[in-house]
Amino acid sequence: MKFFNVILLGAVFLTRLHALELAEIADVAKRFDAPTGDEQYQARIELNRLVAQATLPGKGGCAAVTKLLIAALQAPETSKEASKYLLRALARIGTAEAVAPLGKILQSQDPMLKEEARAALSWIHNPQAVAVLEAALAKATDSRGKISLVHALASQQSASSVPLLAPLMAAGDPDLVRAAMSAVARIGGPAAITALTTATADGKLPTALQLDAERALLVASAGEAKTAMRIYQSSTTGSIKLAAFLALMQNALDSAKPALIEAALKSEDPDLRHAALACGIATGLPSLQATLGKSFDQWPKDDRLIVLANIHHLKSAAVAENIVLSRIASAEEDERISALTALGKFPTQTAFQSVLEALGAHEPRVNQAAANTLANMTYPAAEATLLAMLQGNSSPDKILALKAMVSRQLPDANALLLVIIQGADREASKEAMKTLYFTASIADLRTLCAAVAATQDPDLHQSLVSICSRIATRIKTPEALALVQDLK
Repeated sequence: MKFFNVILLGAVFLTRLHALELAEIADVAKRFDAPTGDEQYQARIELNRLVAQATLPGKGGCAAVTKLLIAALQAPETSKEASKYLLRALARIGTAEAVAPLGKILQSQDPMLKEEARAALSWIHNPQAVAVLEAALAKATDSRGKISLVHALASQQSASSVPLLAPLMAAGDPDLVRAAMSAVARIGGPAAITALTTATADGKLPTALQLDAERALLVASAGEAKTAMRIYQSSTTGSIKLAAFLALMQNALDSAKPALIEAALKSEDPDLRHAALACGIATGLPSLQATLGKSFDQWPKDDRLIVLANIHHLKSAAVAENIVLSRIASAEEDERISALTALGKFPTQTAFQSVLEALGAHEPRVNQAAANTLANMTYPAAEATLLAMLQGNSSPDKILALKAMVSRQLPDANALLLVIIQGADREASKEAMKTLYFTASIADLRTLCAAVAATQDPDLHQSLVSICSRIATRIKTPEALALVQDLK
C-alpha cells in the first residue's frame, strides 16, 4: 500500500507539473495583449524561453510541448496576436500532433494566421503535413496564396507533390511559374526531371522563364550527364551553359570529356573558356599541354592567370615550373603575384630562390605574395639555404634571408641574429633587428640589453635601445619591462 501511495503521489506531481507548464504558456499568451510594445516584446522572449527549456534533452520533448501549444492556441481567450507567436513556436518545434489543428487554421478566413499556419506546416516533415498542404494548393484560387503553398511544398520535398506542381509551370503568372519550377527542382528525382523537360520542350516559355527552367532542370537532375548535355547543347545563356559544362565534367564518361574541353576552349565566352582551361590542365589534355609549352606568353592575360592558378596540375612538372618562372618578370603586377603563388607548389631550389628574390622587390603586394608563398612552401632545403645565406658574406643575400625569416622562422636562429645585429654590416643589422622583434624571447632580450651596455658605437647603441624597448613592449612581462627601464 505504501508503494502504491508513492506512485499516486508521483502521478499527481507530474499532472500538476504538466498543468503548470500549460498555465505558464496561457499566462504568457495573455501578456501579448499588454498596452505597451515593451511588454509585448517581453512576452515573445518569455514564450521562446519556455519552449526552448521544455524541449531540452530529458524534458517532455517536442511532441509534449506541441500539445501544450495547440491547447493554448485553441483556448477561447487566446488573442490573434498571441496566436501568431504560438504558431511561430510550432514552426520551430511542431510535430505531427499539430498537423490537423494547423490544417483547420489554413482553411480559415484570417490571412495572417493562415500564413503562419502554412509556415508551420512547411517545417513539420510528415506525410500528413504534405497532404494538408497539397489539399490547400488544389483548392487555392489566387496566385499569391498558391505561391506561398508552393514554397511550403518545396520545403517538404515530397515526390507526391510533383504531379500537383507540374501544371503550374504553364500558369500565366510568371512568379507562380518560377515558384513551381524551383519547388520541382528542389524535390528532384525522375518525376521532377520529366515535368521540367516537358515544360521546356514545347517552346512556349518566354526567354526569361526558359532560363529558370534550364536552371531548375540542372538542379533536379543533380547534373546527370544526359540532362546536362542536352542543356549544354541547347542553352544560349552563358551562366547556364557553364553550369552544364561543369556538371558534365563531374558526371560524363571520361572518354567524352576531351572533346567537350576542346570545343569549350574555342568558345568566345571567357567564363566557359576559363573553366575548360582549368579542366584541361587537370585532366592532362594532350593538345593543351603542347600549346602551353610553345605559345603561353601570347595568350590573353586573363587566360594566363587561370592557367597559373591551375598550373600545379600539369602533368609535366618541369614544363609547369618553366611557365611559372617565365611570368615572374611579367610587366603586370597581378600576374607576378599569381606566378609567385603558383611557385609555392614547386619544391625546387629555383622556385625557392625566385620567391626569395621577390621579397626584395619594391612592391608591397609582390612582397606580401612572396612572404605568403614562402611560409607555406614545401622546399626540403629551405631552412638550410636560409642559414647558409645568413652565414655568408653577401649582404644582399643576407638581407633577403632575414626578410624571409619573418615568414619562415628558423629553429635556434636568434643567436645568429644577435651576431648579425652587432656585426659590421649596418643594413643587415637593421634588418636583423626587424626580424628579431617578432622572434625574440626574454633570454634574447637579456642578451640585447647587455649589448647596449657593452657597445661603444653611438648609432648602434641608439638602435639597440630602440629595439630592446619594442621587444619589451611586445613581451610585456614585469621582467621584460624592468630590463629596459634604465636603458639610455
